[in-house]
Amino acid sequence: MSPTRLPALATLALVALLSACASAPPQGPPASLAATPQMPSAWLAPLPHQGSTQALAQWWHRFDDPALVGLIEQAQAASPTLRAAAARLTQARAEAQQAGAGWWPQVQAGAQASRAQQAPDFKPLSSGGAQVSAGWEVDLFGRVRAQNAAAQAQAEAAQAQWHEARVSLAADVAAAYLALRHAQAQEEIAERDVAAATELVQWAEQRRERGLESASDVALVRTQRAAAVAARADQRAQTAIALQTLAVLTAQPASALAPQLAAPPLQAASLQRRVPAAPPFAWTTLPPETLAQRPDLAAAHQQWLAAAQSEQSVRAEAWPQLSLTGLIGNARLGWRSGSPQGAVWSVGPSLSLPLFDGGLREGQRNAAQARTAQAAAAFEARWRGAVAEVEEALQRVVSAGERQREADTMQREWERIATDAARLAQAGVQSGPQRATTLRNALTAYSAAVAIRHEHAQAWVRLYRALGGGFEAASASAPAPAHPAQN
Repeated sequence: MSPTRLPALATLALVALLSACASAPPQGPPASLAATPQMPSAWLAPLPHQGSTQALAQWWHRFDDPALVGLIEQAQAASPTLRAAAARLTQARAEAQQAGAGWWPQVQAGAQASRAQQAPDFKPLSSGGAQVSAGWEVDLFGRVRAQNAAAQAQAEAAQAQWHEARVSLAADVAAAYLALRHAQAQEEIAERDVAAATELVQWAEQRRERGLESASDVALVRTQRAAAVAARADQRAQTAIALQTLAVLTAQPASALAPQLAAPPLQAASLQRRVPAAPPFAWTTLPPETLAQRPDLAAAHQQWLAAAQSEQSVRAEAWPQLSLTGLIGNARLGWRSGSPQGAVWSVGPSLSLPLFDGGLREGQRNAAQARTAQAAAAFEARWRGAVAEVEEALQRVVSAGERQREADTMQREWERIATDAARLAQAGVQSGPQRATTLRNALTAYSAAVAIRHEHAQAWVRLYRALGGGFEAASASAPAPAHPAQN
């Protein structure tokens, strides 16, 4: 190439660089990105605790059940799911650290030595040297900045997913614990029901022997007892299943966990086993911004931002890239007759200007834009689903609470009837079969009340999950939670 053409090429390169700087792409997310879905302005369902953020902060202590709180703490300490989420968070933060390294110059040191003789007539040649080199990319169009922002957003998403795993684990433990207590209570009811049904069978057999009862009536009573026995077996199985679920969640053998969670022994006098009751709620409106603290929504939002920043980085690669490089060192070249040596150095800019790539960069831009659109759509879908989940959870809590009040009223009424029947039977006014039948009806009412109380408590757990673990005061401006190792 002619030396006279070098200044012209340098001028063209400088003009291209300056024109690129004058028309640099905008910083931040691309304008084509879909807007963030808007929060709902109001809720159709009411809110617990009259909007008191402090009351919802103490979710599990509100059950006033130390065993439940202890199980959740054991599960949090032993869960492999949480360990995996914590590992993903550590990995994401390390990747963010790698991306942040692009802001700084990269300095390397090197040394080499060799000795060679290529032909018999040549003298042996030895060479050696050492140098320190440095390079730094001038982030003209925000490529490095966008890569760093994308990595930071992914780290924030991983942290939100770690908190989502904690919320989900706590809800799973609470649901299994409530199922255990419910099955134990129903097992006690079933035991009393089997005893009453057995008495009815005995009385029916005695009446049949005296010719006062038909065979079909006796068969019907036996069938009712068989159903009661089957119900008792089912509740025992449900108790074992719930205990095994808790054993898996807390990483403990079921045999070791069983003594800790054993129910009160069966007594003939009264029913002792209870289902933990959901805390009482008062209702008003739920602040729309509450959903913003759901960990899954926070993760989806950060993934959307990460995709947008990655798209920005890909777009910036279509513009010129300027790097500054430098090298300083010492070199030595030796023969038997002499060993010349001296310092070597170089410094200067390096400009890379894409001209033709066969559509490579266009394909990369289209793929990045599609990933951003996909992340935005996933975020919006998650947001809409979260709205529906909270609405459903709130309505279930309200409905279960109303039905629980009615069931409690019915239970008290049947308890009074059963008490009166027992008193009349002792006075000889009412027969034993009548008393046993009344007791079975009362047990049915009590079983229904226990089931609705359990459903109410489970609805409360679903509300906890739907709200992302409850909400605290000024949650919208609260700082990010600490790393797992700090908790």
